[in-house]
Amino acid sequence: MNGFPHPALIAALLTAIVPMTGLAATNSPSTTPSQAPLPSVTVSAPASADPGTNRAAKTNPATNPSPAAQTNAPSLTVRDLPEIHGKISLPKEWTLLPGKLLEGDVLLATREKITGENDPWSTGLSMTIDRNGSKDSGQKASEYARALAQEAREKAGEEATPIKESQSGPFREFRFEFPVAADQPLVVTEVLRANDKTGTLAVILWQMPKNETTDLLGLREAVLSGLILDPAQ
Repeated sequence: MNGFPHPALIAALLTAIVPMTGLAATNSPSTTPSQAPLPSVTVSAPASADPGTNRAAKTNPATNPSPAAQTNAPSLTVRDLPEIHGKISLPKEWTLLPGKLLEGDVLLATREKITGENDPWSTGLSMTIDRNGSKDSGQKASEYARALAQEAREKAGEEATPIKESQSGPFREFRFEFPVAADQPLVVTEVLRANDKTGTLAVILWQMPKNETTDLLGLREAVLSGLILDPAQ
């Protein structure tokens, strides 16, 4: 498999995620225009789950899903993330390696069968939790996230999309995407979800093969919108 290893992606393109002390906040960039409605999604959730409580605002894909993607909505299963009191919705057959997020580990959710963060994979997401960066920089978490997003977008190159900013409850979200040239070309979506009340920043990276982008847009939006974080953490 020609999957792109997650650690290499972080090192090569997203060094701006590393906490930067004293980084000044800059003005918010322009947002992308809204697109067509997302395909419906069938989610298998426990009766007690409340996906609407702290879910980040839904964002539309950069391009419209294919008719097949609209018709065959993904069926996802809710998986608990007890360490951070969160939930993630994934296809049943996907691999989930939750890691110890509060100790600096990375969460991985992938279509491929992997056993660790150094294994190659092409489709899925990673997430890290930064609890100290905004405090060390003297900024609110949202200001810190905005500055990181702007620097990461610069490093991603001219083909990166404009940063889209949204708010849902206590979470301020910054999102953009960019292509990655590799043995298997990829499209990466970076999401920074900041909580000013707690000073916490979640950094989420979704990646998928470029030649499967149209087919996977619906799944990407379903998984990202179904990633629920605890507003108290």
